[in-house]
Amino acid sequence: MVFTAHSPRPLAMGEQISHKLRVDIISGSIADGTHLSEDSLATRFDVSRGPVRDALRQLESEGLVDNRRKRLYVSFRGQRDIEELYSLRESLESMALRLAIEHTSAEGWDEVQQLVDAMAAAAKSNDPEAFDLADMEFHTSFYRLSEHRRLAEAWRPYQRTFEVLLDMSNTADMDAAVIDHQGFLDVVRAGDPDAAVERLHDHLMRAKGRVRDAIQWSADSTEPSQ
Repeated sequence: MVFTAHSPRPLAMGEQISHKLRVDIISGSIADGTHLSEDSLATRFDVSRGPVRDALRQLESEGLVDNRRKRLYVSFRGQRDIEELYSLRESLESMALRLAIEHTSAEGWDEVQQLVDAMAAAAKSNDPEAFDLADMEFHTSFYRLSEHRRLAEAWRPYQRTFEVLLDMSNTADMDAAVIDHQGFLDVVRAGDPDAAVERLHDHLMRAKGRVRDAIQWSADSTEPSQ
């Protein structure tokens, strides 16, 4: 299989609603602890309760919504949850990366190179949406190449959350990000799993820092003027 960035398929109504709510929750537009009523959300989005129920079920699987006695509440504590998400991601992705290095041929890494090339093309055409898509597929490729089905399934519930975090925080300097990802892939292809995992740690710590800054900016921008 060749891993190339492509335009996302049109989202079903439940997925559209879950995306909008996910953005609102992570950005702080909907505060932690807010009760999410199916009826109110159905009115807000002008849909039946079915798509809303699908959206809330998805957000619950991501840990962004908490079920308390059959009532659903937002469960996102800002920076504390960012720390949890990135520590979990680093653990999962480090394991995926080690297994991918063990199992992947040069041809397999050539396919991942195509994603870096797609990022470079998106940077050249100033297309941040295509850039972010290729960026996420770059990281997801480690799970595919790990040949560990359950590890890939463990990552899947959080992928949408990280897509939002990436969109909120990705650097405006796409050319520099391409260089960073190319350097990362070069380390991976060299075949030293310890060096690759160390590079992943540095990569994710920088990403987490940008996310923390973006969420703090978002929180500050919603505070009432003094």
